Amino acid sequence: MDRALSDSVKRKRKRKLITRVTIICLVCFTLIVLLRSVIKPSIQIKDFYTERTKKGNIQASVSASGTVVPEFKEIITSPISSRIIKILHNTGDELTIGDTILLLDTKSAILSLGKMKDELAMNKNNVNKLKLQLEKSLIDLKTQHQIKKLYVEDMEAVVKEEKYLNKIGGGTKEKIEKAELNFKIAGLELLQIEQTIINKEKAMDADMYGLNYEINIRQKDVDELQEQLNRSSITVDKKGVITWINSEIGKTVGVGEELVKIANLQSYQIEGVISDMHATKLANDGKVIIRLDENTDITGKIVSIYPSVEANTIQFKIRLDKKNHPLLRPNLKVDLFVVTSFKENVILVKNGPFYKGGTKQNVFVVHEEKLKRKEVEFGVSNFDYVEITSGLSADEEVAISDMSDYERHEEISIKNKDE
Repeated sequence: MDRALSDSVKRKRKRKLITRVTIICLVCFTLIVLLRSVIKPSIQIKDFYTERTKKGNIQASVSASGTVVPEFKEIITSPISSRIIKILHNTGDELTIGDTILLLDTKSAILSLGKMKDELAMNKNNVNKLKLQLEKSLIDLKTQHQIKKLYVEDMEAVVKEEKYLNKIGGGTKEKIEKAELNFKIAGLELLQIEQTIINKEKAMDADMYGLNYEINIRQKDVDELQEQLNRSSITVDKKGVITWINSEIGKTVGVGEELVKIANLQSYQIEGVISDMHATKLANDGKVIIRLDENTDITGKIVSIYPSVEANTIQFKIRLDKKNHPLLRPNLKVDLFVVTSFKENVILVKNGPFYKGGTKQNVFVVHEEKLKRKEVEFGVSNFDYVEITSGLSADEEVAISDMSDYERHEEISIKNKDE
């Protein structure tokens, strides 16, 4: 029969177990420390890239993207409601000034123009007839005025004569009063004719003005239709290339409907897009670097900035300093670098995956057969270079690859350095 262990025995066994576990942990920890001191991290030289720091100038910039578009684009619309009857050029054709692209059917417009001209001639004839009638009425009134004026003068003479006869005893007071009354009536009738003449002249001027105004409107309609007919043979006034054309012969087109799109492929501009977080860094006339490929950069200036924000981005236009560069193509996607500042004679290092975008971080510097960790401070940057404000001097070799796997180590051995 088994007996229960005493408390003292249990305590003794427990102490032994704790002691054994402690000894094992200490041994493991010691082994780890010894292994870390014996085995140091290393890296193959082919697994990372380095660049030497140098003194130079840097243009600080923020990244954006852009699309190459023709600087000159024109959309030619139909000047009249008509049908397409002939296509003389197609998409991709180069055009020179004066080239005819397509022809429209003008029969209906010509008939309308003839009808409008006939109506205009009739209106002009009616105006002339009315003018003659008004002038005749005015002449009649002026003749009546002259006759009435003579009658008033005659009445005035009669009044003087009656007064003289009365003075010498050959007349009467009643005759004088009657002569004066006739004279007064004749004077009022003369004034009435004069006012009628004035009113008639004003009415005549108003009627003629209205009729002439209507004729001017009809003349403008005739001139406008004539101009539209003159443009019905679709021609170009600038050199360019057809990028699109409505080539459906016989199709009916309305006034203002698109017929041809033309672009000048010898002169380009850039339509840029940038995150709205950089909105304050955009300014008209601001310098922009355009990267056409790995080895080719050209420059330009911001000429306009769209006021609205769409999908957290802002659009802007760039005028190129070299608008006809041979690498420029319509709809080519390019990288843009909007220059924000310029610094001279500072320490620079090639930009790469090692740079995380902060102002202070650790980097690895080549020293003999090792990479040693150093803390450095960064200034401005662009796509190519980063400014170093402290921690490194010129002509030091810096690892520019992503070294985040080794960031806890103070130094790393370089294998195969001399190969």
